Amino acid sequence: MPDRAGVTWTRIVRDSLVLIGVIAAVVFWLVYTQTGGEPVDVRYYWAADPQYLYPHPELGEHNGYNYSPAFEFVVGWWRWLPFDVFVAIWRAILLAIVVYLAGPFTLFVLLTIPVASEVNAGNIQLMLALAVVLGFRWPAAWAFVLLTKLTPGVGLLWFVLRRRWGDVAIAVAVTVAIGAVSFALLPDQWSGYLRLLTGAPAPSVAPYYLPFWTRLPVAIAFVVLGAWRNWKWPVVVGATLALPVYYIISSSMLIGVLPFARQALGRLLDTGRLPIPRLSTDLASTP
Repeated sequence: MPDRAGVTWTRIVRDSLVLIGVIAAVVFWLVYTQTGGEPVDVRYYWAADPQYLYPHPELGEHNGYNYSPAFEFVVGWWRWLPFDVFVAIWRAILLAIVVYLAGPFTLFVLLTIPVASEVNAGNIQLMLALAVVLGFRWPAAWAFVLLTKLTPGVGLLWFVLRRRWGDVAIAVAVTVAIGAVSFALLPDQWSGYLRLLTGAPAPSVAPYYLPFWTRLPVAIAFVVLGAWRNWKWPVVVGATLALPVYYIISSSMLIGVLPFARQALGRLLDTGRLPIPRLSTDLASTP
């Protein structure tokens, strides 16, 4: 007979792992905050001049601000903060996203090189993963994807193939609305952004050296597979493979697969395919 509280060893283990993950995230934040780390990517956002957002030749071919001017709505308000405070807040947000998406797997995820490096550098792959996951329930979240790295927006093909036209309309409408407001405020910067998009192709970089056009067909294949089987996790994989540049921290975006993996595991436990003894039963049988 099941106990009235419904407490199982699975729940105890899950909640314990979540708590350990939260503690690990706090430790990571403290270590990075005290040592400084190497916040190379987030420094570009903080140091950008809103009147000239795009790469300076003297900084190197691929250095600078590489998202649409609408990204200023995310980072522009914070530039009055000292950089150390800005990066501490930014990393706290990234670590909160890790805990939210990974749950009981947080500790293991934080120990991977891509995720640890992502938090250190302060890029936006984890934010993109969150936007893709939330985008299934709130399609407006796709605006963040389309107005930053753009090409992971290939994931919207899932909604097209599933004929979820309302969701597609919301994603596009919100993107256009935010883009229009930012264009009204920063028209010259939009012309610079368009020159950036139509300029030299994104490079293939170490350690994988995978050009965008080589990855794109595979990314589309994953999204099509997901639409065919009504699976959501392949959309995260496809969006990750469709990043403009794929390097060591890009794989951190795959953390977006974990919420769906956790749901599948929960369904297996609920259907009894992975039976777990209840805590009260174990205690009752203990002499």
